[in-house]
This record gives sequence, C-alpha cells and structure tokens, in this order.
Amino acid sequence: MKTHKKYALTPLLAGALLFVGGPASIFAQEAKLELEQKPLAELPNSISGTETVRSRMNTFIREQKLREIKDNKKDETGRVILIDFASATIAAPPSDANFVNARITAFNKAMLNAKAQCTEFQKTSVSTEAVKEVTQPPAERARDDAEQLKRAGLSQEGAARVAQALNSDFKSKADMPKFIQTAALYGEKLVGMKMAEELRKKGLDPSKPVEAQAARAIAETESFKKMITTVAAARCSGIKALATFEQNPSTGQGEVGVITVWTDKLLSIADAIVTNQWDLIPKGEPGKKVQDHIPDDMRTLLATYGAQLIRDEKGEYVLLAYAQAQPRSKNQQSISTAYEVAKTRGMGLIRSFMGEAVETTRELLDAEVSTAFVDGDSRFQDNSSFQRKIKSVGEALPISGMTVAHEWETLHPSNNGPVVGVVMQWKVESAKIAGALAVLNQASVAKAQAAATGSNSGASTPAQSAPSSPRKTDANIGQGKSSKEF
Repeated sequence: MKTHKKYALTPLLAGALLFVGGPASIFAQEAKLELEQKPLAELPNSISGTETVRSRMNTFIREQKLREIKDNKKDETGRVILIDFASATIAAPPSDANFVNARITAFNKAMLNAKAQCTEFQKTSVSTEAVKEVTQPPAERARDDAEQLKRAGLSQEGAARVAQALNSDFKSKADMPKFIQTAALYGEKLVGMKMAEELRKKGLDPSKPVEAQAARAIAETESFKKMITTVAAARCSGIKALATFEQNPSTGQGEVGVITVWTDKLLSIADAIVTNQWDLIPKGEPGKKVQDHIPDDMRTLLATYGAQLIRDEKGEYVLLAYAQAQPRSKNQQSISTAYEVAKTRGMGLIRSFMGEAVETTRELLDAEVSTAFVDGDSRFQDNSSFQRKIKSVGEALPISGMTVAHEWETLHPSNNGPVVGVVMQWKVESAKIAGALAVLNQASVAKAQAAATGSNSGASTPAQSAPSSPRKTDANIGQGKSSKEF
C-alpha cells in the first residue's frame, strides 16, 4: 500500500496552467512501456477556473506527441490506437453542497460519451473489415487476420490458430473451437457468418471472393447494421482514461473533460479476464509497481476518477479504481466517514468495470448468427437499461481481495471544500474467478429470458445458450512467452 500522505486539507496553490517539464521529463523512465501502460501523467494544471478543458486536452496530446495518432488512428507499427476527447457539464456550482458528487457524475457521463464515440468508430471499422474480407481470397484473409491479431497482442501461435478459425466455415457456435468463444473474437466471427449467410441467399459462394458492391449492399441492411452496432459496442471494452481536466468558472456551469485511449490490446486483456482465454495472450513484460502508477500531484488525483487496467512489476494485470467523497465538515469524524464512502465507491467502480465486461460478453455469446440483434446505441446513456444491468451484474460478482492502495485528502481549489480520495486495487486472477463468472453468466441469461418471455412461456433453458465453462489454466495467468507488446 502506498504511504498514506496527510495533507491536512491544505488548499492547493493556484499557479500558471503549464506542464511541469515536457514529455521527456514526464515519461523519461517509461521507454519500454507502451501507451496503454504508462502511469498517469502528473498534471498540476488539471483544474482551472479560466482555461477550457478542450484547450488543456489539446495541449496534453501535443506535449505527449499524440496528436498524429489521434488524427490517423494508427501508430508507427500500424496498430490501431483510438484517442478521443469527451466532456460533460458539472450540474452543481462549487458553492453547492453536492458539488463533489456533481463532478463524479460529470466524469461518468464523459466516459459514457467516450465509449459512444468509440462505438461509432468501431461500427465503421467492423463494417469495412467485413466487406473487405469477403472480397479477398481465403488465403489472404487468413494472413491479414493473423498479422492484425499479432499487432493486437496475441502470440504468434495464437494469432495463427485464431485467424484460421475465423476464416473457417462454421454453421453454429457449437462447432467453433473454444479459443474463439470470447466476446471480441466471437463478435467478429458472427459478423462474418452473417455476411456469408446473406451472400448465400443471393446465390453467391462466400468461400470465394465476391464483388465489393454485393457485400456493401448487405452491410447497409438494417439487420446487419444492428449486428454491427452490438459488436462495435462490445469492442470498446477496456477503454482507459489517459488524463482528465476540470474547469469551474466564476459564473455558469463547470465542465469535466477526459482523454481516453482504446487499443486492441486493452480489449484483449479485458476480454481474457472474463473468458479466461489467457493462453492466447503472452504474459506482459514487467511493468511498474502499483504505487508508481498512482500520481503524487494532488490536483491530478482530484481530477482522476474511474477504473484503470494496468500491469504491475510482475507482468500481472491489476485494476485500479480512483474514487472520491466529500466530508460534510472538516472535523475528523466527518473525514473518516467520507473515506469509507470513497472506499465503497472504489469497490463499486471495480465491480462496474467487470460487470460491463461480463454483460457485454454474455450478450454476444448468447447470440446466434440469425438472431435479431438489439441496437446498442442506447447503452451509453447513463439511465439506460444496459447501465442498470451492468450495475446489477457487478453487484452480484464474486470479486474478493480488493484492497486500498492509496489514500489522500485536500481542499478543492474552486471552493476550499474538503475532499478525500482512495485508490482501490484488485489483482486479476482469472483462473480463480472464471468458474464463478460462467455460473453468473448462466444465471444472467436465465433471468433475462424469464423477464423477456415470462416464466410460463416455455423458453429454452439457459444452458443451451450460455457460454461454456472456461478451461482450467495455471493459477498464474498468461503463461505464454514474455512480450514487450503489452
């Protein structure tokens, strides 16, 4: 646990809104870590009363040399890196007693906006790839898929196996090998199967290259678009906040802005947590200690909220959850109570992260190629049924071993009001929770079917559509060859 730093609720000093040092000084010791795994940057300019969050987000990606990636969506290796800006207004002014809660709500809304933006990008990407694949000879499809999967972090052997399976003709989920029954890979296969089914209806052979015009016509149909939306939303699992900024002007509403990053690698790790398919992914190179991922700067901590997937010094994956609460007064009893509230919120964030991964996985693994997919556009509204479902799933998850990694307290510079925060940590040990998650998935399917059809409707049993129990693996996850690629 990181040393508990006592700041005696000292107000933060106002200062020039400039970065301390350039990108070389911020990440000088992080050369071997990829973008997804760099510790959060220390950002003393994360909170302002005057400069807009958009201006500071633009400064951040310029200083971190991320502008080109943001515009082109690819780095120098050709892998896709999606960097987005998202924001939300703070409903209460600093003078309001609920100001801290309003800031937290704004952050959550900003993250939902970021996920919605990610989905829009993925919809275009998934649709384009589906059309491209059926216009290629099978050998080219498999080769291109294998190269893409290696860039996404799969081992060379795993990438070859998966690429071959993705380009094989399976009539149903039961025929598919277990190693592609993960949310991401299964979603991609579903799209391919749906495209093949529609091509056959038109008298075309999907095992041979077809005209792009015929494939694009299928991609424009309503049923195919719904499938694309569901698969695209599922592909946004693992999205991570790189930096967060806050503005509280003297008059009017404040705003929270967040810069997020998504890559195939983040998706693959989030996917593996739930489905336990770790042998496809090489164990990561040793990263930084958990303590080194947590910022020291108080203004950075004040502006940081939500769950972050990181890799520790042993190469194992850890979820960090940053949470806050507002004491009702500055006396010690009120501060202690606020710490407990923040701790509970942090545990809730970890459960929510896992709940979203579980529910998204269940949604796809329970689908069949001919099923009418539900349009996923509404899932990123904070009052949507999807948000309620992931909360319910998260609360039921058998997650244990969450501990406090760090605690802090200070005064918010916009109102001189007390704020306390905690960083909760949970080490991902998928082999220990996979069986329980599989059972939970089955229960979730049964509950959803009962709600949709009624208990006397004669619905099929959940065992027919729930995901198969994951394979047993060594307790030490990801025992493939060590990799510098995440």
